[in-house]
Amino acid sequence: MKTKNNNKAGVRYLLGLANSKKLILAVAIGFSVLSGLCTFVPFLMIFRTILLLFGEGGAGSAMQNGIIAIVAIVLRFVFQAISAAMTHVNAYNILYHVRRELCRHLGKVNLGFFTGNSTGEIKKIMMEDVERLEMFFAHQIPDIVVAIVVPVAVLVYLFTINVWMSLILLLPIVLTTLTQVIMLVTSKNPMDEFYWLAGKQSAVILQYINGMPVMKTYNLTADSYREYADTISSYNNAWWRAAKILSPPSAIITVIIESGLFFVLPLGGYLYLTGSLALSSYIFFAIMSIVFLSSYINLANFAQIFSQISSGIVRIKEIMDIPAMGNGNKTLLPTESHSLTYENVSFAYDQQEVLHNFSLDLPIDSLTAFVGPSGAGKSTAAQLVPRFWDVSKGAIRIDGIDIRELEADNLMDNMSFVFQEAFMLNDTLYENIAMGKHGCTRQEVEVAAKSAQIHDFIMSLPKGYDTVIGSEGVKLSGGERQRVCIARAILKDAPILIFDEATSFTDIENERKIQLALESLLESKTTVMIAHRLHTIVGADQICVFQSGNLMECGTHHDLVASGGAYASMWQTYCEAMREVAS
Repeated sequence: MKTKNNNKAGVRYLLGLANSKKLILAVAIGFSVLSGLCTFVPFLMIFRTILLLFGEGGAGSAMQNGIIAIVAIVLRFVFQAISAAMTHVNAYNILYHVRRELCRHLGKVNLGFFTGNSTGEIKKIMMEDVERLEMFFAHQIPDIVVAIVVPVAVLVYLFTINVWMSLILLLPIVLTTLTQVIMLVTSKNPMDEFYWLAGKQSAVILQYINGMPVMKTYNLTADSYREYADTISSYNNAWWRAAKILSPPSAIITVIIESGLFFVLPLGGYLYLTGSLALSSYIFFAIMSIVFLSSYINLANFAQIFSQISSGIVRIKEIMDIPAMGNGNKTLLPTESHSLTYENVSFAYDQQEVLHNFSLDLPIDSLTAFVGPSGAGKSTAAQLVPRFWDVSKGAIRIDGIDIRELEADNLMDNMSFVFQEAFMLNDTLYENIAMGKHGCTRQEVEVAAKSAQIHDFIMSLPKGYDTVIGSEGVKLSGGERQRVCIARAILKDAPILIFDEATSFTDIENERKIQLALESLLESKTTVMIAHRLHTIVGADQICVFQSGNLMECGTHHDLVASGGAYASMWQTYCEAMREVAS
């Protein structure tokens, strides 16, 4: 996900993420400021003691100064602890809120977003970029406020002692601020590139790990995987470029902040020799020049840290700015059967149209099979029904109602899905089936598993339905995973079913069990089946043949074979392939 220049994704947007936690943040900042002010109280007491030594203080005030200094030191750490506790708790609450909102929003965008952005990039935004917000809310905001408020308060007091000595202490602040501005400007593009490459690196590493069996099979090392090697090299180069840009100004800022004496001693000496500055004040300013900028030093790291945070916040904002699919206000009863209609439907990925103006009626409780070569558009046509994408032209209707006019949750309540890639939670088999219906009983889960022909297998496992997938050596085959997913769909018992028939990867025994499971699953359902093995859809109510995004022909198996069209040719080729396998 290439980072875009977005001026609105700055401090104001960051503070907006704090949501209802702003009051707690303000209180925490208040305690942080009090802690910072307490830091300078002991030095003020030193000054008062110096005055006492020079005969300028009140009699018997040394003990009082010492007590005040001790109390200030204690209060400093008390206020600091309260502020740290509040900001950290608040920061992690904000992180939870942001991640929850990101997940909620991602659940409302169409799947085109996930096809155009890798899992690694999304993971980096959800984990690393959001995690950096903790640094901002728990440390940056309190430190920045303290770095501004405390020096200003101290300067106000110092001006009451000597104006010229106070003004010279402002010079390091001015020089540091100018250096930081230069750093922010010069590092903007390199840092954006650096963090974009960091996201790409996460993606290619994840891809490399997922493809490890293939890599090992062909004896490919990480260097042989060109995209991986190029990305790692580019990331390394970007890191060095960013370091070369940031190192000089960072060093300059550190030197300026630590060189308060360099500015104070010459001017103070001159003023003392000319009689414009008392010796006690000269000594006090010498001490203050060492510690005055100690709180301001937090701003020295602000440019670099904020560039890290802002690059991530731009990516977070990009996700939050992705338009969510519209949500209607009409509803359907999930306990009733429904018809399905494609009405002059066209669909395009970005600018490339992959489905071209086709219409189709799916009667109540019918089985409609979509067949065709890879890339023909059959899977896309099926995935338009649950609004994984929205049609570019035309409409898809359920009982005559445009699916865009239905409430999103209601649309999902009326549909079940069995995908070719069986999704399984890292949880018990019971939970993997029970996720199909909220609040179901154990008996309902077992009935669904029996209908899906998976109950006997589950009961043969060490802990039955409480067996955690992957634990104790339990691994499910492709056919077993498919039957668990079918049990999940049977349990949900939605009136419309989208089924990606995936028996091509199973053995004969599992295929037979899947076919038996389907008899229970398809009963009284309006079904769209994406077919891979043609013999499994011979009994379908209608078979629709897709080629190059067009609906070429539609009819029963016998009618299509008799017509001698595209399906007849596919059937002949399929039968010949099956005979060759059998021989």
